[in-house]
Order: sequence, then C-alpha cells, then structure tokens
Amino acid sequence: MTRAITPSQALATLAVAGALGTIALTGEPMARVLALSLAGLALFATRVLPEVVTSIAIFLCFMALGLATPDLVFSGFETSGFWLLIGGLVIGASIGITGLGDQVAQRIFARTGPSYARAVWFLSLAGLGLGLLVPSAIPRVIVMMPITLALARTMGYAPGTPAHAGLAITAASMTLLPTFAFLPANLPTIVELGAMEALYGVQVTFGAFFVQQVPVNLLRFVVILALVLPLGRGAQVQQMRAVEQTPLTGAQRRLLILLLVAIGFWATDVWHHIPPAWVALSAGMILLWPGFGVLPATAMKTDIDFSMAFFIAAVFCISAVVTQSGLGGRLADIFVPMLDLGQGNGLRDLYALTSFSAAISHLTTSPAAGVVLAPLAQSMSEATGWSLSTIAMIHNIGYSTTALPFQSPPLLIAIALAQIPVGLLTRVCLWTTLIVTLIGVPVTWVWWQWLGVI
Repeated sequence: MTRAITPSQALATLAVAGALGTIALTGEPMARVLALSLAGLALFATRVLPEVVTSIAIFLCFMALGLATPDLVFSGFETSGFWLLIGGLVIGASIGITGLGDQVAQRIFARTGPSYARAVWFLSLAGLGLGLLVPSAIPRVIVMMPITLALARTMGYAPGTPAHAGLAITAASMTLLPTFAFLPANLPTIVELGAMEALYGVQVTFGAFFVQQVPVNLLRFVVILALVLPLGRGAQVQQMRAVEQTPLTGAQRRLLILLLVAIGFWATDVWHHIPPAWVALSAGMILLWPGFGVLPATAMKTDIDFSMAFFIAAVFCISAVVTQSGLGGRLADIFVPMLDLGQGNGLRDLYALTSFSAAISHLTTSPAAGVVLAPLAQSMSEATGWSLSTIAMIHNIGYSTTALPFQSPPLLIAIALAQIPVGLLTRVCLWTTLIVTLIGVPVTWVWWQWLGVI
C-alpha cells in the first residue's frame, strides 16, 4: 500500500529538485546559491529531514560546489548566537533533569485552587518567568504543557472543553509570544541578531532590547488574557486535590541560585556590557562541571541534544553566503524598492518593514526568517535612515507576530503535546496579530520616537 505524499514532502521535493536542476543547468554562482538556500530553507521549514542532516548537507554543498570558503561556511559557529543557544540547551536540560521546573511550577499552580481565572494568570506569569530562565521556547513548552494538563485534570476540566483548551492555549502562547521582549528567550531573535553580528558587527544589549520591545509584547500579553479568560465562563470544576510539595534538593537550590545570577547579568548588561551568550555559556560550563552536582558527568553524551545548534550554524551559513555572493544585494535591489521606504512617512515605513518580516516568517518559519531578512538589513537601513539595530528590532516585531500556529515550531509542539484545538488557537493568533497591527505598531512608533530610536 503506497503512502500519500504530504504537502510538506511535496514542497521539500520540489525545492531540492529545483536546486539540483539549477546546479545541472547553470554554472552561475549566484543562481546556485539561491537554489541551495531555498532548498535548505524548505527542508528546515518542512522538517522532512532531521535538522542536523539538512545542516550538514548545506555545509557540504556550499563547499563542494566552490560557492564559499570553509571559513565562511562555518562562520556561524563563531557567532554569539550559536553559543547562546549552546548555553541555553545546557540550562534547559538542567531544569528538566533536576526537576526544578516541576518544583517551581507546582508551587505556583498549587495556589490557583479551583479558580480558572487565577490559573490563567499564574500560567501566564509562569510562561513569562520561564522566558527569562530558559533561552529557548521549545524546552519551555515541553516543561509547561504536561504541568498544565495535570492542572486541568485536577481542576476537573475534561479534554475538549473550552476551559481545558483555554488553559492549554494560555500555557503555549504566553510561554512564547510575549517573551519576545527578552533578547535570549527565542530562537528567531537569536538567529537574526547572530546573523546581524556576523554580517555587520551589530550587537544589541539585553536592556536596550527589552526597553524597545516592551510596548508590543505587553499588548500581546493583555490581548491573550482577554481572549482566554472568557473560555472558562460557566465551567464546572471540582475542588483541587492537594499537591504534595517536597523541599528543594541541593542540586535544585544550586541551579536556582545560578539561574538567578545569570538573569541578573542578562538584565544588567547595559552596564557591564557582557554579551548574553557569554553569560549563558558560563552558566552552562558551571552546570556541566560534575563537582557542581547538578548534571551527571555523562550529560553531554546522553542528556543534551545539540542538533538544534547545527541548525543555527547552518542558517548563519546561508545568511553569510547569500551576502558574500552578492545575492543579498541583488534581492535587496529587487524587494526593498517595492516597499517604497524613506518617503518621509516613518510610521508607514515601520508598517512596511514589520509586514514584510511577518510575511517572510510565514513563507518560511519564524526561526528561518532571519536568514532572509539579515542580508536585506543594510539596504533597509540606508533607505529609512534608521540604524541597523533599529531594523533588527522592527524585524523582531514582524516575525514574532504569529498569525498561523504552523509558522511557529513551539506552538506545533504544544498542539501535539496537549491536543490543543487548532481552530481555536488559530483564532487567538489571528486576533492577537490584528490588534498588534492596528494598535501595537503605532504605539511602538510613538514609544521609539520618545526614546530617540527613530
């Protein structure tokens, strides 16, 4: 019995076939770079192959075809974004292995009692808190969703009921969307800022990033609350069972203290200027030291999956090769004039750039959007007169505006873990996108003018 080809498989097959055809029919380097880049992005977006397989294939193809030198191909391994992710993976594994995530969450959730509204508020604040603790959305979702489902069962909400879906959507969306105010919290931000650093030497501090991103992400937080709170109206609940709490273990206490120290450094880098990546990497080094008593000596072999780090290095590689080959400039010459930037209307420029980056993220996925956007940033900066860091901030608003859940891998994982109704989650995403577009962008424009950013 033959299996039907899925749309993802069809898209990936077409992209790979197009790349092979282009390589066979033309020796033009720029055309080959474009074909290989599109094929790689299609494979990343569809996940037809494991990310590490696609990443290594990208490295090999660029070098084998003579399209880039080894130092350019592997330049992604030298960026702070790569090492920020490495540190984040170690931190996330530590929280899971020690059980600290469950301990913290249970102590918060035990206080919600039978109140749906209180549960939503605690889940929302826990999502934001984990956004500071864990610099990657997927580990946060993996920690949050099982605890949320257990809470829903304890409160008497059956799967499929609006209240059950409301709690699951709260945990999934609040763990992701408003946390784009925190620089190290999400992969798309790490990807683009890492690419911007590799291409232009642009570095952004945690504090400056947070201050500029506060208005739109605070609005997201409020809108999501307004959308999920009504889902619990009239829900029948039973008395919440007592949650047995155990004291923190020594390993959990040490990990918690280290995390608080790391957060302190992330939050104050505007003064000490230590990049977030080196803070995360330092914390990871301490956690991997067996003498610290948090991770076993075999953690690097058995407990931490570094395949996502190869993905980051590969997308940085694509961005660097696209720029070095001149393809980025060619694309900028085509698309940036279509945005008609720099005509004296700054708010319109802000809307154009935000919409463009949001569209790119939905045509690929949000983590891959930075690969496309970073090479175009120089032309956008010249057209608007805004700094490269400001362009990166605008892109962040665009690719963090999720209109469809399928654009965001963490939301896809949340759907799979909690069986969240896709239609309901899509409506929440669409309403949030609409309100951010109508209100969040103008508010950001006024805020940035007051800050002197634009």
